[in-house]
Amino acid sequence: MFFVIIEFLFLFLPITKSDVSINPDKKEISNPASIFELSEDDQAWVDSTLSAMPLYDKCTQIFMPMFAGKCLDQSSKEFKFAIELVQLHGIGGFVISTGDVEETASMINELQKNANIPLLVSGDFEHGIGMRMNASNTFPHNMAIGSTHNPDFAYQTGKATGIEALMLGVNFNFAPVADVNNNPKNPVINLRSFSENKNLVTEFCKSYIKGSFDAGVISTAKHFPGHGNTSIDSHNELPIISGSKNYLMENELKPFIDLIADSVQAIMIGHLNVPAYESDEKLPASLSYNIITKLLKEKLGFNGLIITDALDMKAVTNYNDAGETCVKAFNAGNDILLMPTSIRDGITAVYNAVKSGEIKLSRLNESVRKILSAKRWLKLDKQNYLKKDIPKRIRLEEHYSLSKKIAEHSVTIVKASSDLLPLDSSKYLKTFIVDITNRKEMRDAHFSQIFHESFSVYTHSLLTSESENSDYQLALDIAKDCDLIIVPSYFYIRSGANGKSLSDVQCNFFQNLLSLNKKVVIISFENPYVLSNFPNAENYICTYSDSKSSQRAVLNILNGSLRAKGRLPISIPNTDFKVGYKWNPDS
Repeated sequence: MFFVIIEFLFLFLPITKSDVSINPDKKEISNPASIFELSEDDQAWVDSTLSAMPLYDKCTQIFMPMFAGKCLDQSSKEFKFAIELVQLHGIGGFVISTGDVEETASMINELQKNANIPLLVSGDFEHGIGMRMNASNTFPHNMAIGSTHNPDFAYQTGKATGIEALMLGVNFNFAPVADVNNNPKNPVINLRSFSENKNLVTEFCKSYIKGSFDAGVISTAKHFPGHGNTSIDSHNELPIISGSKNYLMENELKPFIDLIADSVQAIMIGHLNVPAYESDEKLPASLSYNIITKLLKEKLGFNGLIITDALDMKAVTNYNDAGETCVKAFNAGNDILLMPTSIRDGITAVYNAVKSGEIKLSRLNESVRKILSAKRWLKLDKQNYLKKDIPKRIRLEEHYSLSKKIAEHSVTIVKASSDLLPLDSSKYLKTFIVDITNRKEMRDAHFSQIFHESFSVYTHSLLTSESENSDYQLALDIAKDCDLIIVPSYFYIRSGANGKSLSDVQCNFFQNLLSLNKKVVIISFENPYVLSNFPNAENYICTYSDSKSSQRAVLNILNGSLRAKGRLPISIPNTDFKVGYKWNPDS
């Protein structure tokens, strides 16, 4: 979802001592129905805490900046900045970035020890904490889980991720993705979605959220009102989601509507322009009163936490400065403002807007009450951070086994010649493996590293976006002299423009390779739509994930120790392969 360099400057906000020591709202504070089920004692804690908070503290509760795990160096600017935000400014929470388990867990615990009101600590763990934490467990991507057509895997993944997140100190997971990937050219959702089928997305999101709930972690459905039907990445530009209100209600909004009815606790708003609900063509949903308050809160009846997508993304920053963005986002109906480009300017702008009346105090109280209710539901105030054990690594064996099991059920054979499986290496004198990626360098070619465990390899090549034309020609020349060519492909979905994940050079390479009339097996470890570029390929396998467990599962299918069970959760353009398709070796 996001990467940003946080502003490592100490705050110098224009606030006097009297400003931070008074609460101008001593009247009884309204207590609207909350998605967080609390006891009378819990409600009393929320009421008393809210009543005692100075205005400035209320303003800072709604902000969630990012930090990276650098706790072991307590002299660092990062550490001092984070502690300052907690001790002096009463920030409401943080979102973690990448790092090591021990240093991140230690940093989180140190921040909690210094917080007057416990912190919401969030992470973007769409497919496990290993998505952000080094040397940690990852699960196959959502689309891989969708290909199993078994929602119990989504439940187990949500619960396992929640358990491991809590071990780290994270209590708020920005998952699951509830977007329906109904545009194959989508450069940012793709594997992050369970399917292009709205009903499958809904069912799997419900299961994931139930698992997260049972683990005791808040889950977040994103990116409202739906980021699936676009070919633009909101990290770079403002996407437009077309369609009438009726169409959107029946498609993009369908999972969110059902999840609200199923009591999802938090929803993240995407940076998407939706003309059906917002006439201002430069206003993203994340800043739109019509979409957040009128549609989400009033029409759809959502009363849980509402959080912006990262406010440092260009779909927002291209049109607004930090302070203006934060005031607009809060007045639109968001409760938590995630990663503004300047935390100092954002807090100052919101504080001044409340004092001037641009933001109503009752509106601020409403959001702070939700945040406090979430913290009480999580039992954060009852944690003993002084004696908390700090994990050095988080790799639970049962969760590793779950990742392996999901991968084994998700691999989908789309096309295969009748004599391909199981692969008999004795039939081929020369086997050539060609790893190919649209990255500048290969991230983890695990499959080619373990291939020798079952088969002999004649030679191996690596082609990247940095490879020269001569490198591609050399690979073709080698292929001409081989009997079997296996092409593990790792095409990152955000690369290229307008949904093109393969360069023209790479497309030509595939076409030339296939024209050699050799046995060619293409394995797509990421973007499943690659086949649409060369639908004449005879052998095509997709895993929807480059996780190590997914790469291992393909090897086991090739050597005959595992049978492919996956079914397509999406349709592949330029082919007849649709949602639900399953390869039948006997047909």
